[in-house]
Order: sequence, then structure tokens, then C-alpha cells
Amino acid sequence: MLAHLERLARRMDEAGLDAFVATTFENVYYLTGVASQPAQTHPHGGRCLAVVVRDQLATPYFLTSRCDVDQFLDAVVPLADAVGFGTFHRELAGDAVLTPAEQRLYDVSVLGPAPATALDALTDVLRRAGVAGGSIGIDEKGAPFGFLAALGDALPGARILPAAEDLRWVRKVKTPAEVERIAASAAATEAGIRAAVAVARPGATERDLVREFELEVVRHGARPRFSLIKFGRAAVGGQQRPTDVPLRRGDGIWFDVGCVLNGYWSDLARTFVLGEPDAKLARYYDAVLAGEQRAIEEARPGLRGKELFDITVEGVRQAGLPHYRRHHVGHGIGVEIYEPVLVTPSSEDVIEVGTVVNTETPYYEFGFGAVHVEDPFVVEPAGNRLLTTLDRGLGVL
Repeated sequence: MLAHLERLARRMDEAGLDAFVATTFENVYYLTGVASQPAQTHPHGGRCLAVVVRDQLATPYFLTSRCDVDQFLDAVVPLADAVGFGTFHRELAGDAVLTPAEQRLYDVSVLGPAPATALDALTDVLRRAGVAGGSIGIDEKGAPFGFLAALGDALPGARILPAAEDLRWVRKVKTPAEVERIAASAAATEAGIRAAVAVARPGATERDLVREFELEVVRHGARPRFSLIKFGRAAVGGQQRPTDVPLRRGDGIWFDVGCVLNGYWSDLARTFVLGEPDAKLARYYDAVLAGEQRAIEEARPGLRGKELFDITVEGVRQAGLPHYRRHHVGHGIGVEIYEPVLVTPSSEDVIEVGTVVNTETPYYEFGFGAVHVEDPFVVEPAGNRLLTTLDRGLGVL
């Protein structure tokens, strides 16, 4: 089970919700385990929904186009129902003997109801679930303009409420299955970093390292999502595309890289140097590493994001980088790359047991480049647990 159903029940009770409707790729995945194809290939127009009713949270409804409704077979939880809307044709030869999975797909995509639109499908499901006159929370982040109003018109007895932040609050605390997936995603990224570092020699290019990183991540079953690898002073502008400028001895190698594996993100950073580092690079890296370590050690339940921010930044400054400043030094991570808790100067997000914090302490300087370390850890009663195994020290190649 990925979703934290106890927290979901608590939040729905606090908000007085009878049903919750997920509209984004991430929230549909969280509730069903289905990686919606239309949400990926047509993110601005593809509709895929998951509906949970308060008294049956463990069995969501899954709604998507009739073309893509075959994805209901990927659900990792039992579904109350799967509904395909629109038009799509799957033929049945008269002599075909169907497997159990094929029969289920035939029942849903051929014999099942075929509402014309996502709105029609949703109103039908809410009526059948007995909540058409209740309070319905909508994940408004993935709903097109006017969708909430149109749902209200279709269900005049219902109370339609934007509720995306309610589910983000639920997702702040991870289930054990989620922690395992975050750790596995991080491990795939670590493998990619090791593969990239293995080809780091004089004359290698940023493109060479990016290629090796991404190939290794794919070998681990993950999808690379960002592969930021820069050499030397170019790391000050690390979001730029990789170049063919050759690596030289003494150059720092800056990694800020991540992937998605089984629906869960990783976001890691490391710094290496080809040959002996100069004193400034080593000193600055030691300082940012000290700040990250202090965050890992001192994060605790009840601490707010802004308090962890102060602890982390002060840790960097005390360790040898007194002018260090940042707009954030970490974020939660899960089915989205940035989830609560946000570690910013103003964040009121409260850390809880089970929160995964992706802590980071990057530093960028013109004429120098960058140093950066970043790792996820989970807050646990017996002490915080790092979810990565790759050495966090300055890597000397």
C-alpha cells in the first residue's frame, strides 16, 4: 500500500469531505499505483482521475479514456470500479478464448458504461458511490479551467471544494512502501553517478558523463529526469545543457541528478574533482557537507521547515563558509520531486515521523563553479535514517 490511508481519513474528516478526486499524474499514482499514460503524453489535455470515498478508501475508482482504460489492470490496490470515457474500439473475434485479464478488460472497455467525457464519468461514479449530494474535494492542480464549476452544475446538491493541498499534507508522511521506493530510486541515481565518474578522465566531456549516467539509470529500470553535470567554473550555471568542453586535471565535477523509479523521485548531488583539489574547493565542500550533516542529525518531529533551514545554513557558516546564503536547503520528496516539508526561511511545514527530507547545501560562485551535496533521509523514532549509500565526501578521482 502506497497511500497513507489513516492520514487521508483524518484529513477528510477534518475537512468534512465525503469523497476526494485526484486529477494529477502524481495523485492518481499515489492512490492507485497506475502511471497514467494520457497524463504523461498529453499533460495539458489528457484526463485521468482517481476517486476515493470516505467509507471505502482502500478501493478507489479509476477513470480515464476508453483507449487508456486498460491501465486499470496495473492498479496495485483493488478498485471499486474502472470506467473508460469517450470512444475507442477493441474487437473480439468470435472464436477467441480470453484470458482472465483479457476478460476483465473486455468487460470494462467494451461491455462497461461509456460516458462521453471525463466530467460525465465522474458525475456518474459519484452518484453510484452515493456522495453526489455531499462534500467533494477536488485536486484542482490537474483540473482544466472551469471543471470545478461544471461539476457543481452537474451535481447541484454537492459542495465542491479545492483540496490539492489536503492530499499534499497526507503525502508528507510516507508509508514504509514509499520509503522503500524512494530509496530504490536514489540507488538507481547513485549507480548512474558511479557510471559517469568511471569515464571521468582528461578529455572526457560533460556530454560523455551525462550519457553514461543516463544509460546506467535506465539499466536500473528508472527514467532519468534531470542530468545536470558540469565541469569547473561552468557549474555556476549548472542548469545549462552539457557541452563538449574537455575535462582537465584540477576541475571540479558537479552533479545534480535525479530519476523516477516506480513512480518515486530521487534528487541527489555530489562533487568530485579530477586530481588533487585546491584548498578552496576542499574547504568549501567540507563546509556544505557539514551543513547537510547537521540537518540530518538535528531534524526531528515537531521542527518547522524554517527552523531546519536556520540550523542547516548556520551549520555551513560555522564550518568555514561564513557568507553562505540560500533560498532553500531542502524539500520533501516522493511522487513529486518537491513535497512538504519545504526547508525555506518562511516554511511553517512541520516535520513528522515518516517525513522524508531531501536535504541539500549547494553553493555557486562566479569564477569558481559550485559545490553541492544532497541526500534524502527519513525521520524515524529511533533516529533519522539516510536513504543513500554513496560516499558523501569530496570525491577525488
